[in-house]
Amino acid sequence: MNKKTLRKVLALLLLICFFLVLAGGYIYRKKNTWVLVQYGDASGNQGLFYSLKNQWDHTLILVDGGWPENEAYVRAVIEENGGTVDAWFITHYHADHVSAFNAIYQNPGKIRIRDVYATPLDWDTFAAVSRSWDTPEAFRHFLQVTQGKKNIHYLSQGDTFAIGSIKAEVFHAYSPELTSCYGDDIPNNASLVFRLSGKRDSILFCGDAHQEPLAACLVQTYADRLQSEYVQTGHHGNNSLPESFYDTVKPDLAFFDAPQWLMEGEKYTAKDLSAFFQEKGVRVCDYTTVPNSFIFR
Repeated sequence: MNKKTLRKVLALLLLICFFLVLAGGYIYRKKNTWVLVQYGDASGNQGLFYSLKNQWDHTLILVDGGWPENEAYVRAVIEENGGTVDAWFITHYHADHVSAFNAIYQNPGKIRIRDVYATPLDWDTFAAVSRSWDTPEAFRHFLQVTQGKKNIHYLSQGDTFAIGSIKAEVFHAYSPELTSCYGDDIPNNASLVFRLSGKRDSILFCGDAHQEPLAACLVQTYADRLQSEYVQTGHHGNNSLPESFYDTVKPDLAFFDAPQWLMEGEKYTAKDLSAFFQEKGVRVCDYTTVPNSFIFR
């Protein structure tokens, strides 16, 4: 091979290597890129419904789902994203969080639900403390439709596992040993508190956890490990976890799962927590702008 031919071969090899590097970088970014979405609730009330979808293999993660009136909306989101839910987190058993899931799980149609992750609150404990606003019928429905199903997984504090390139860390799940952390509201404070983390970003879900004793237990146990770029504010941001808890989380963006009347109403405290975040330069998203969509890596 003469020198001229050799130079051409080397140039071609370098060009091939260049494009292989570009392709590898593109694939790596796609595999680690998700879209995070906060949705509203068709009932017009507070609720909770989020999705995370991977942009390479279309892995779909859902959190809660909302009221019965939100069922059709949740179904549409699932179907528009391929029809398979790879991981569905249920933070707790109030109707504004679990009802749409109950309906879809009972009658999935063409929807496929692979794994469901929930807090292990038992019916006897719930029934002993629940009040009318704790919507016991929603919890009974959940227990009925999930009884004996192998894809229902009850989580424990300290659990960690992977969902594609997402790392799930459970900071709190109901435990009888932790009732001293629950104040006087076990149904809400039994919520899963967990973080989903990518290579760069993370979101802390608080469900309806909202009282100071639980916040103190979380901060004492995890401290700086709670830090996340995004936070779903506990209890829809109304009568929520104390400001000191969110100072520990240090979010760049705070989600309020609340309509305008809850965000601005005089008898609600969501407006005060929203003002607290905004004074610190933390962006606030609520139901007035849903769906709120973000690239999550």
